[in-house]
Parts: sequence; structure tokens; C-alpha cells
Amino acid sequence: MPLAILTTTVSLFHSFQLNPHRPFIASHQKAHLETTKPSVRITSLGSLSLTSNNNNAQFSHSTRPLRIFSRSGELERDPGHSPAMTSATANGSQYKFLIYGRTGWIGGLLGQLCAGQGIPYQYGSGRLEDRPSLEADLAAVKPTHVFNAAGVTGRPNVDWCETHRVETIRANVVGTLTLADVCRAKGLVLVNYATGCIFEYDEKHPEGSGIGFKEEDTPNFIGSFYSKTKAMVEDLLKNYENVCTLRVRMPISSDLSNPRNFITKIARYEKVVNIPNSMTILDELLPISIEMAKRNLTGIYNFTNPGVVSHNEILEMYRDYIDPSFTWKNFNLEEQAKVIVAPRSNNELDTTKLKNEFPELMPIKESLIKYVFEPNKKTSSA
Repeated sequence: MPLAILTTTVSLFHSFQLNPHRPFIASHQKAHLETTKPSVRITSLGSLSLTSNNNNAQFSHSTRPLRIFSRSGELERDPGHSPAMTSATANGSQYKFLIYGRTGWIGGLLGQLCAGQGIPYQYGSGRLEDRPSLEADLAAVKPTHVFNAAGVTGRPNVDWCETHRVETIRANVVGTLTLADVCRAKGLVLVNYATGCIFEYDEKHPEGSGIGFKEEDTPNFIGSFYSKTKAMVEDLLKNYENVCTLRVRMPISSDLSNPRNFITKIARYEKVVNIPNSMTILDELLPISIEMAKRNLTGIYNFTNPGVVSHNEILEMYRDYIDPSFTWKNFNLEEQAKVIVAPRSNNELDTTKLKNEFPELMPIKESLIKYVFEPNKKTSSA
């Protein structure tokens, strides 16, 4: 089955021309054209539990979830819209989202954001590499948009992928392509959370230069098998005019207890490298991804905050806002290589395209302070 899927996908390459700048309009629905670009604000709340009569829509999350407050106003009621799939009030919503990645960090946060916006949603129960199960999900849910936050990153880190290559291919390549193909057949936009860890600083994009990799640049990082699969599937997805690929990097949220949080990770390391990188503040950017779906945006987007921030700068903020007694040690890439299996990507991504669409997007350091450190502030000196 995986080989057949890949063969079918390759055969599609010459069947149509991709226009990455043209929003994909679902064939079964009227295009939703936004006349304004709403600003959004999110904040940390206590634990949230959502339940519905449909078992697949049950959701419980014990960590600190995100909630959205939008100024965009009420949406028109879609008379053909079926009842909400969650316990959230969805009066007036013309959307229904199908989300894959229920047990994952981003997938869980997406459900919470949908609940906060009153958007009906349901988590997919099918496996990405199993086409019939995906088709069954679409038939049952009848979504207006599909979000893919599923995939393999490895536990405890991407080194896992080095020794589990078939599993990584099945999830990150075969599964993602199958979902994209099923969505295309149904005329649905797929918002796919990908990675920007497919580039590394080079002569044309030197560290500290402010010259970032753009959406059309060819990936140049092949240090890890995880990144190889992500670069491979991104290249293939360019041929699907219904896919919006979001390059996430070193994701950070206001939940500093989450082990997947980049800040939490490096705060627990004995030693860290000190390299400036593009990063994604989920509190600010995940609501934007929902807005991108509403606008039917497709193509590739560098999905990070503008600018870069170094490991030391983040840990200095952590010390100043959270723990005045916190200390850390640095080591270089050569020393790091001795304690990891696969090299790690370090780069800056150009966010001009995303910033043009969402002018309110904050620079990385400002976003860190507003969305992460100020809400968690425990010191009086910051």
C-alpha cells in the first residue's frame, strides 16, 4: 500500500500546474472572503475538559491550555451546517474542522482554540496511512477544513527516527500524502503543520546576517532522518494546490510545564549550544493558522515569529522572569555532537510572506515576553 500511494502521487506531478499564490477554493462551498484581518489575543487558563455525545469528540487536557479572544465579530450562520461536534457553543459558525493529532501537543491546543472560538470540530479516528479510514472520517464529519498535526517527531527526541526509519516514513511521508490526496479529492483545504528544520545556515544565509530562508528555497539540511522525510514530503506537497504547509520551528508556549516546549527542554539540559534561531510562539501563531484556514490560504509559509533569538537570550529571560537562581552552561556544536545521534538544524526563516498576510505578527523577542514570560512572571526584578 505505501508504495502504491507514492507511485500514484508521483504520477500526479504532471496532471496540473500549481499556483502557490492562489487561494484554494473548495469546490463544495462558497469561498469565504475576509474584508478585514482581525487581531487576536490568547491567554493561559486553567485545565479544560470538553465532552460531547460523540466519543471521538471527547477531549481532556491537564496542562495549561490556550484560549482565543477574537475581535472579528460573529460569522454568518450556514443553514446547511450540521450540529456542533463538541460541547462548545457554535452558534453562527459556518465552519467545521477535522483535526488529526489528538494526542499531540499542537493537535490538543487546536481543539481548545476551536472550543474558545465556538468552531465545531472533531478529531479524526483514522490512521493517516489508511486511506479508507480517512475517507470514512470525511464522510462522517463532513468538515469544511482539515488540519494535520499528526506525525512522528520521536521520543524523547528526533534521534528516535534514526533507528525507526520505516515508522517515520509511514507517518511523515505516506500518511501525510494520503491525507492530502483524500482532501484534494473532496475539494478540501488541508492545513499541514510541518517543520522549518530543513535548513541550516550557509554562505548565502550566514548566521547573524538577518538573511532568512524563503518559502521557495530548496531545503539544504540533511543531518537527520527526520528532517529528510520532512523535506521530502514538503517537496511532494507542492503539487497539491489544496495544501497549506506551515513550517514550524522550535515551538514554544506559555505552558512551561510541557516537556515538548522548547524552553522547558533547554532549561532542563545540562549544557546548551548558543545559536540564534527562528522559533514559533504557539500562543500567537496557532490562532493565526485557524484564520489562514478561514481565508483558504494555501502554499508554503514560514510559520515563525519574525527575527531570531538565541538559546542564551531565552535562558536569560527565564532567569529574569521565572527563577533568579537559574544557571546554565554552554558547549559548542562539536561537543554537542558527542551526546546526540543526529545533528540539529539551526537557521533563520524569512517571514515576509506571513507578515504581509498578518501585519500584527510580533517579533520573536517581543512575543516571548508578551505571551510566555509576562504571564508566568515570578520575580519582581524583570
